[in-house]
Amino acid sequence: MPLTVQQLTEIPYLRTRILAGWSGADRVITWAHAIEGPRPWEWLEAGDLLMTTGIGIPAEPEQQVAYVENLARIGVTGVAIGEDMEAPPLTPAMLEAAEQQALALLWTAYEIPFVQIGRAVAATSHEQEYARLVKASRIYDRVRAAAIESAKPGDLLRGVGEELDCRLWVCVNELATSLFPDTEDPPAAAQRTLLGELRERGGSLPGILRLEAGADKLLIVPVPARRAASLLAIPRAANGPPFSLLQHAATVAALEVERLRASREELRRLGSETFAALVDARISPATAGSQLLAHGLDGMHLTVLAASREGGLRRSGDVHHSLAEREIPHLLLRRNDILYALLPADDEVVAKLLELFDDEVRVGLSDRFRDLEKVSTATREARWALESAVGGSMRVGRYGDQTSLFGPRSLGEGRAVVQRVLGPVLEYDAEHGTSLLASVETFLRCNRSWQRAAAELFVHKQTLVYRVRRVEELTGRKVNSTADVAELWFALRARDVMK
Repeated sequence: MPLTVQQLTEIPYLRTRILAGWSGADRVITWAHAIEGPRPWEWLEAGDLLMTTGIGIPAEPEQQVAYVENLARIGVTGVAIGEDMEAPPLTPAMLEAAEQQALALLWTAYEIPFVQIGRAVAATSHEQEYARLVKASRIYDRVRAAAIESAKPGDLLRGVGEELDCRLWVCVNELATSLFPDTEDPPAAAQRTLLGELRERGGSLPGILRLEAGADKLLIVPVPARRAASLLAIPRAANGPPFSLLQHAATVAALEVERLRASREELRRLGSETFAALVDARISPATAGSQLLAHGLDGMHLTVLAASREGGLRRSGDVHHSLAEREIPHLLLRRNDILYALLPADDEVVAKLLELFDDEVRVGLSDRFRDLEKVSTATREARWALESAVGGSMRVGRYGDQTSLFGPRSLGEGRAVVQRVLGPVLEYDAEHGTSLLASVETFLRCNRSWQRAAAELFVHKQTLVYRVRRVEELTGRKVNSTADVAELWFALRARDVMK
């Protein structure tokens, strides 16, 4: 049979005595844990005995009372404190609170290691631990049955919830919504409570959180998966399941989260291949249409969004997961440090996507279209609008808007500028197999530093001088003229967009 607090103090070699909280002397100890953090209740459960050197006990009376009340709130049986170690003076207010809460405060002699107390408790807790082991095996039996039946994650969660006598959800931490598409979201009050707690803690969770949302008690355990998620349990009975069983449930949830992640990764890869094939005109609209159907992008007006990665995309590797969790159909493609997204042409959708990016990320949007033959053109339009946004210091640029004071405003104007300014150089490079255009672009990007540009191109300075002079002859523009340099630079940028 499990030990009571009184029986623990009667074991001579443990040299432990009750200091306060005598009203809890008959309470049962189911397990003993050593925790030195300032919030031990986030790793404990009902029936536990906390063992501490006292380093985590606050010094102020009000905080000591709160320390006792928080431990009592989750059903901790008592606190064994190492005598003459790190504990501050225990105030009368703390001792009185312990008596009121029936939380035993114990002194353990300095020379007694906590492992001795732990072994004594463990030796008397076999029956309860066996019951937990049986319950854990039933949870994993549910996993086996779900695998045989190819059950959906929601069905498995409901089965595990029946074993634990709880309602269970796996929530994505970003939104506090259900991560699995076949399960409904938690109650709104529970969502708000969970999301508020996650934001207050910066997204990090302890071993277990015990919260309240209206009449519901919430038990929240981190899910050990690559996607930041939490297991949310709302017990049906007054006493919720043990922490250890919730951890087993979180492990089961992690397996399902990883399966979903792998499925989304495969969908993203296939979508990226389809997007690239449309941009490069390697696939017919009819063939692409059937593939877009699988991504939920059929029969609607579309737009292409281009986002610069120079400022850093927040969680750029998880954009497709975030979009899926927001139920936004999409295809993604990364090229030359630009993230392209094929999306429904809807301002609300665009706004949701912008939430995933850092504030300094610039975005360009193409015109709306339905014909999939226009995907390639729309991608160039989005890149063009992105350049306008960067040049105009705006968050979002839309193709066709007069967003820049300088340079062409459309692809048609851009082609004309490229041909007029760079046409002779492009023809010369094509005919002679030279790289005059790349040389002058590097020279201008290096702020007309002959030495830096030559080093970057791995050529002698005089070779670079010859190439730039040849460009001057072909274009009729001089690199020592600010006006001519501006024309060359704008033409080079326009050509980049239309590649």
